[in-house]
Amino acid sequence: MGLRSFFHKIKIFFEREAEPILPYVGEEKHYGTYGEDKFVNMLCHELPCCKIKRNIVISTPEGKAEIDCLVLYENKIFAIEIKRWKGCLRESESGFIQVKKDPWTGELHMKDHKSPFRQLNRAIYLLRKQIPGKVWVNPIVFFENDDLEEVSVFSDHIWFANPQKLLDYIRNEGKGSFVTESKSFFEKCISADCLYDNKRKRFLRCVINRASLRFKTRQGLIPDDDIKSVRIVHHWTYDELYVQTTDGSVYLYTHENGKIEVDDYGDVACYALCNLDYIELGRALNR
Repeated sequence: MGLRSFFHKIKIFFEREAEPILPYVGEEKHYGTYGEDKFVNMLCHELPCCKIKRNIVISTPEGKAEIDCLVLYENKIFAIEIKRWKGCLRESESGFIQVKKDPWTGELHMKDHKSPFRQLNRAIYLLRKQIPGKVWVNPIVFFENDDLEEVSVFSDHIWFANPQKLLDYIRNEGKGSFVTESKSFFEKCISADCLYDNKRKRFLRCVINRASLRFKTRQGLIPDDDIKSVRIVHHWTYDELYVQTTDGSVYLYTHENGKIEVDDYGDVACYALCNLDYIELGRALNR
């Protein structure tokens, strides 16, 4: 290694050390993501003929929002908000009051939550602004937690805490639309991509700028529409990217200090590959 090359590597190393990292993710968000995974796996097992999209990204001039799970069953579309709350839940005028008992001291702790019904209805309103069409979207709030003791709701919104009742509702209830319009609307909905930083236990749901996914390997340029996920192995001054395509093939791509540009619900940000361990395209999360 020549002296010039050595100093170049030193320079790259310190540049990599200074790159921004993903935003902090609280324990509650990690906990909620686990609940979403569990819920989607249940739907796939019980309703194998349905189509599922996760973490629908909504960004309009009127506002931004996200829908945890969008389900297409026959000619019906269901937007599902998943809440993984423990203890006893009681609806109030402003949202929900959660009461939990401390397992060690027996003390009761109260916490106020925003209304998931209002949250979901707003998201559906914005989604229909983003994707116009004569399609009915059925809102459902699902309280998913084995530690949930009681739910008290006085409003007439659709909600479930029992998985079987939820499945029965999807199969037998809900408003439908014309099959072609339902499918067209569903396909236009965008699932968030996800960046993972396993070392710091962080992740970010966003929409990746597809121009950032132009990887030229020995086999040629991989079309960004074919990419399913990217696993990243870090070295001192460069990264190895193992790019998996939708047909299951894996291609190796190396980069000295690459970056990924993302749209974080309307805000543009850029993250270095050296601070990421895994990239998952939204299509990989859909079932």
